[in-house]
Amino acid sequence: MTQQTKKVQLSNCEVEIIIQLTWGQYQDIEDVILQGFEIDLDGSKKINGKVMREQKYRLLETCVININENGELKQFSREWMNNLSMEDGKNLTKEVDEILKKK
Repeated sequence: MTQQTKKVQLSNCEVEIIIQLTWGQYQDIEDVILQGFEIDLDGSKKINGKVMREQKYRLLETCVININENGELKQFSREWMNNLSMEDGKNLTKEVDEILKKK
């Protein structure tokens, strides 16, 4: 199955992302979240904050198809994401967060 995509323009590149998750992709992302939950014997629930960041990376890894920087196609990497400007990082994560909401 070929997934539909759209392009997100950042300050120095264009990022192609999928526009909808498959069932399996959503399950993979949800698994990351569930790994961070802890339930104490008294029934109180806690979530490990690092899991939220890991979930965001997993979503980006799943949704970003490629990155076009000055005609050169690149694959997504955490290092690439970490080096984006704050504005570009927020814009891209906003776009992929919308995909997660469509589940």
